[in-house]
Parts: sequence; structure tokens; C-alpha cells
Amino acid sequence: MMLTALNDFARERGLTDDPLYEVKPVDFFIRISAKGKFIKLESLAREDGRGNAMPIPRLPQRSVNIAAGFFADNSKYVLAYEKDAPKAKAGGVEKRLARLEAFLKPVREVVAETKDAEARAVESFLDSEAERSKALADRGAEEWTGSEMLAFVVGEATTPVHQNPAIRACWERRAGAQRALGRRALCLVTGREGVVAVTHPKLKNVPEAQPSGASLVSFNAPAFSSHGLEQGENAPISQEASLGYVLALNDMLRRTEQRRFRQGIQLADGSVMVFWTRASPSEESFLLSLLDPTEDDLKRFVESPRKGVEPGELDDRAFYAVTLAGNAGRVAVRDWFESRVGEVKQNIRRYFDDLRMGDAPAGPIPVYRLLKAVEAPSGRGLTPDIAARMLGAALRGQPFPRQLLVAALDRLRLPPADGGVEREQLRLRVALIKAYLLRDRNRGSTPLEVTVSLDKDNPSQPYVLGRLFAVLERLQGVALKDLNATIRDRYFGAASRNPVTVFPRLIQLSVHHASKAGENGRWLERTKGEVMALLPSKDPFPPVFQPEQQGLFAVGYYHQREAFFTKREAAAAPADSTASST
Repeated sequence: MMLTALNDFARERGLTDDPLYEVKPVDFFIRISAKGKFIKLESLAREDGRGNAMPIPRLPQRSVNIAAGFFADNSKYVLAYEKDAPKAKAGGVEKRLARLEAFLKPVREVVAETKDAEARAVESFLDSEAERSKALADRGAEEWTGSEMLAFVVGEATTPVHQNPAIRACWERRAGAQRALGRRALCLVTGREGVVAVTHPKLKNVPEAQPSGASLVSFNAPAFSSHGLEQGENAPISQEASLGYVLALNDMLRRTEQRRFRQGIQLADGSVMVFWTRASPSEESFLLSLLDPTEDDLKRFVESPRKGVEPGELDDRAFYAVTLAGNAGRVAVRDWFESRVGEVKQNIRRYFDDLRMGDAPAGPIPVYRLLKAVEAPSGRGLTPDIAARMLGAALRGQPFPRQLLVAALDRLRLPPADGGVEREQLRLRVALIKAYLLRDRNRGSTPLEVTVSLDKDNPSQPYVLGRLFAVLERLQGVALKDLNATIRDRYFGAASRNPVTVFPRLIQLSVHHASKAGENGRWLERTKGEVMALLPSKDPFPPVFQPEQQGLFAVGYYHQREAFFTKREAAAAPADSTASST
């Protein structure tokens, strides 16, 4: 089903309209005379430094093998360029010369077949080491990388040689005849008979995969074969369908100016989720701006806030999402999800509501920020499967993985960083905890009520103790001012896990802090009394809290802490406005 949906996407978006050609950024034209003499190297670079995208004959698959393009390829094939590399051999011939010969071979065949003047000029240029050297010398030696895409123009022409009608016709005959070779079978993707693809094109830009590309479907060892079938014959997929699903994924995985993936979301370090719909590209762009907003998206949201996500309950157009992870030369599917656009919009709206904390609007939070907030201090983030399950659960409206709760709690137990960054990180960690608790199905049919902001009437013991810890922290801060280590730095983890071991001591200390805190101390003492009145008279401090209770403790702590911040900011506002008016 997944490959069928991807192949349909490629056909609907016109990606397979011309299977013999592909659009590639061409970096330079090599302008030569009618006799094959080098004239100049013409840069086609745009403002962003990338080459000018144009259709070229589709390049063959290659990794360590030698396989040349047709009248257009990189400088390793066209100019036999090799940068500071040992003279590797290929069949007894120096590898750089073997590449050049592979590129020159079809050029010679075209000259023999068509007698085309432009093809003959290209042949003459390639045959001359002196002319190739002039082309290399036209650019600084340190500037060449070997990856530059090159094409030819002859004389005063503006159209590259590979777009010459006679050469195009020759390419289409050759490529068409090559594609017709092979075993025919019923395609597992389209359900129609076609020539089976022995090997499939490679996916590009998949995290942790080889830069040259990696295979989603491949059979490269006898152990993967059966009944005498080899490579792609084990799971017959036609050449057209194999090209279609790869073109679809590569289109969604390609880089843009603002995003690493045009239509994908980075999950942890080693995986990416791409999604598409049977709707319009603008609909997909809108959903991406909600699920993984860029800084520009966030700015637009602040300037023109949406009131949630458009309901779209009646939108029954298909929605698809797949999570991919690379492993050297292979690509693994970590998750596959199929739904309807309307259902996904409803689930995204609920996802925003579940994450909402305090006065913050129920708007988009970039996925990478959420994941960054709970990664270990060493920089090691969540494992790819947990990150994939989290986003998958958001789209499906399902519970978040419990490992997400554990990761957020582990991060809260560590000493906080300084400044406003810590306040934002704390909000994101507690937001994930709140969302987890709201979706926790282990509690049976009764959902847990977790409010957006401070709930003074909530009698839940973990929530109340979290509030109490925030009050005690505030009392210490008011009494002792500048501190090297607060009670949060030293006791938050123990207080949330084993309240009975910490709170009696903290309450004794708070009496001492209140005596030093002046008027603010008396107000905080009253607040402490109001909070403690919500605790049961018998066993107010339990010996152990389970992770879900620890999560509710963290929510109570955050709510009470933010209430103090809000009160302080409100008190400072008149003074600030007065100062600004003088």
C-alpha cells in the first residue's frame, strides 16, 4: 500500500511524466568550438550558489561501480578529474580514465549513428587531453570538487548539446530499448504487467544513510533470494513503479532554503517523517507549517494567530505518513500511517491543546524544540523509534510512549540552566508531561484532568506537593536572595520520587526562611498554609510516587511557579509603563 500511494503521488504531481529525464542543477556549460576546441567554462550558478536546474538524461545508478551519464555528468566523468587520490585501478586501467572512457563510449556511438556535428565536437574535445586540461585550468584547482555537474554547448548556441533534437531522439531510442529488456511479471505495486526492476533507484538525504543514496527495496545476497530468483525479481516491482516511489520520496526529502526536508520532519538524529495527501500542495504546506513550523511560520502565527486548526471533519481526502531511517546503504521503514485529512486536523488540534501551558496560545511548537528539551545534557536525544512514536501518536490521537514521560522526568531532575532559556525549556518539558498524562490510558475509563494553568482546588496529592515545592523554593529565594544552589537543584528529584524523605526537612527550613523574608515571607507562609491544607491529614507525604504521579508533581510545581512569575510581572508592569512615559 505504501509504495502504491507513493507511486500515485509521483504520477499525480507529474514527477514521472518524462521517465527518461531528470531535473538536476547544472553548474557549468563547457563551451567548445565546432572542432572541439575549448572556448570557456560558463558558470550557471544562481544567487544561492546552486547550479541552474534543467532536464538532463537520467543518470544511471552507481555507488562504487562506473556508470556514465549521456552527454552530461560530473567532472569526474567529463574531465577525468581526481582530487589528491591514489591511482585506483578499474579492470587494469586507472579509474579516472575508466570513467572518462565510460562517458566517451556513448558519445562515439551517437556520432557513428547520427553523424551529428555537435556530437562530433564533443567527441573531439573528450579525445583531447590538452583541451580537457584547458577546461580544468579555467577554474582554480582548489575550487574543483568532482561533484560539479557539466554539460556542453557548441559555438554560439544557447541550447546544450544533450537537448539537441537528434541527440534526444538517439537517447530515447537507446534508453527505451534498455528499459524493455528484462523479465516481465505482474507488478506488486500497480497490479499490471511490466518489466521488473532488477535494482531500484536510491533515496537521497535520508538521515544516517550514505550521501550517495540508499535503497529502500534491495536483495543483494543469496540469503535474500528464493526459488532461483535474483535481486528485484524476488518481489517483482516494475521499472516504472520503482522509479515512481523513489521520485516521490526524493521530492519530499530534498532540501530547500528554509528546511532540511521539503516535506519532512526531522525526528531525533537518525530518522525523518515525510507525509503527503491526496489534497493540494498548499494543504500539505499548511500542515507542515503547523507540525514543524520554521521561524518565519512562527512569526506569521504570532502576527496573525489562528484560532486553532481549521476543523475539516468532513475532509475525507487521504493522508499518508512514513518514517524512514538510514543504516549505511539501506533505508528502514520505522512507521507507516494512513488516515484522512479531516481526522489528522482534529488530532493536530487536540495535540496543540494537550501541549498548551499557562497563557501561551494553543499554537505550533517545532518538533525539534520538544525533542531538544528532553535530550540528555550530553546532547544525545531520544532514540529514533521514540521520536517517531511520539509524532505518530500526535497524528493518530493516541497515547504518547511512556519513555517520553521518563525522559522528561529524568531531564527535570538535573540542575537547571540559567536565564530565560531554562524557563522555556521547563515549559516544554512539563508540556510533554501534561500531554502524556492527558492521553494516559492506563488509568482506565476515567481520564486524568490536567488544567492549562494553576488549579487551586485540585486535591490530587502529587499535584499539591508539586505546588508546595514551588512555594518552598520561592520562600528560600526571597529569604536568601543570591544562591549557589536552590532546593530545586538539590532536592527536586528526591521530592518528586520519595516525598517523605525530603518534605519534612524542607518544611522545617521554610520556617527559618519565612522569618528572614519580611512581608513577602508572611504572604508566602499564608500561601504555604493554603496549599498544605489540601493534603490529607494522614500520611501527607507518601514514601513513593510512580512516574505518572511524578509527572503530576512536575505539573503542579510548574503551575505554582508560573503563578508567582505572573504575579511578579503584573506588579512590575505599572512601574515599567511609568518609566517609559517619563
